[in-house]
Amino acid sequence: MYRTFFIFLLSVLMYFFQTELLAQNDPARPSVVKIEGAGQFSRTDADKSAPANQQIILAEGFSYYTTPAGIYMYFPRPNNNVRLFALTGQLIWSGELVSGRFFIPTGVGIYFLRVNNKSYKVSCK
Repeated sequence: MYRTFFIFLLSVLMYFFQTELLAQNDPARPSVVKIEGAGQFSRTDADKSAPANQQIILAEGFSYYTTPAGIYMYFPRPNNNVRLFALTGQLIWSGELVSGRFFIPTGVGIYFLRVNNKSYKVSCK
């Protein structure tokens, strides 16, 4: 009986890890876009549906703002370890970003952004 339960539990765990890996390797997952140009943020960075009074959040070592299309980030210093998680905890994107402006297309939702071992709750609406 314990052997059957153990095999069942092992197969369920393998299924969840496999779906997690497939989701991370999905070609449709968001990719980061580097925005060329000098300066921090300009109103040309935002999509047209964003309000003109969009709030820029100053975090520790970087700044960001959100739109319904995704997350805009500005890093003044190089070598930033960035990970983006869904509300369920699934890793959506991870990588090392240099200094500059970046955009991660996400869509509407709540996300967890982890930058240099500090976490931020991000709402794209």
